[in-house]
Amino acid sequence: MSRNLDRPSHSTAQHSTAQHSTAQDPAVRAGRRPVIELSGAEKSYPGGVRALRGVDLRVDAGELVAIVGPSGSGKSTMLHLIGTLDRPSAGTVRIAGHDAGTLPDRELSALRARHIGFVFQRFHLAAGVSALDNVADGMLYGGTPRRERRERAADALGRVGLGHRLAHRPHELSGGECQRVAVARAVAGGPSLLLADEPTGNLDSSSGQDVLAILRELNASGTTVAIITHDEEVAAAAPRRVRLRDGVIVADERPLGATRVGSVGSTGNAGNAGSPASSGIRGSTGSTGDAGSTGDAGSTGDAGSTGDAGSTGDAGSRA
Repeated sequence: MSRNLDRPSHSTAQHSTAQHSTAQDPAVRAGRRPVIELSGAEKSYPGGVRALRGVDLRVDAGELVAIVGPSGSGKSTMLHLIGTLDRPSAGTVRIAGHDAGTLPDRELSALRARHIGFVFQRFHLAAGVSALDNVADGMLYGGTPRRERRERAADALGRVGLGHRLAHRPHELSGGECQRVAVARAVAGGPSLLLADEPTGNLDSSSGQDVLAILRELNASGTTVAIITHDEEVAAAAPRRVRLRDGVIVADERPLGATRVGSVGSTGNAGNAGSPASSGIRGSTGSTGDAGSTGDAGSTGDAGSTGDAGSTGDAGSRA
């Protein structure tokens, strides 16, 4: 029997322990629910490759966070775990309260369709199909009736400033407009989480800033947004920046005065005066945080990407 994926499951003693630990977090006491929870998350590949090494991360509903790191840092692996496109080798990954590592494939696909929206560097729009239908088709997998899909698609395109381009096809749109269509497709179904993987990578600087402004507006309206990027200018658009290197989180930067949202059982040091607050680091021995602070037992995490039927996928597929 399928589980209700609109309601978080807490079936194991491990989950009960996690709930008890996070209940001590100020954000939990304030009523903020986590959308992303990674606890000791690891991902290994044949040949002894450890792409992620015991990552802890918590992102609460309504946050805007950038996950930043150079090539090879583990960003893409984190994206795939958070996006439920892959399963951890060890540890737990919970999305909107659901343990992604324990769900069968069918329920995992349903979790993606209901709770996660994806925006990629490549737009993945169907050629010859209007902007309206590119967005509406992204809701096919959820079983939404056609009329409702098109109404939601029109509303989402209006939110990203393309209400006057509903009938335009991809070849009739600029690169920035195509990316806006992709953003509209990602949010039309009302996901709990929007994952943006290098969303400005194929855009000029002006169009890139427009897309980042849209992501900030969506976040201001309540959408939780995680941007995965190597670009420091893009990362600067987010008030929280989680820095990843060699498969571990080396810093979790927040504005001074921001409420710290730690992961299960984690603690951290505040940054020096005048610098962003930096969480403690739970990583390799001797790693240090930004602004010269050294992490005690800390927290951190990563993120995931792409979907299957009904969600954004390979080039040429309908999202």
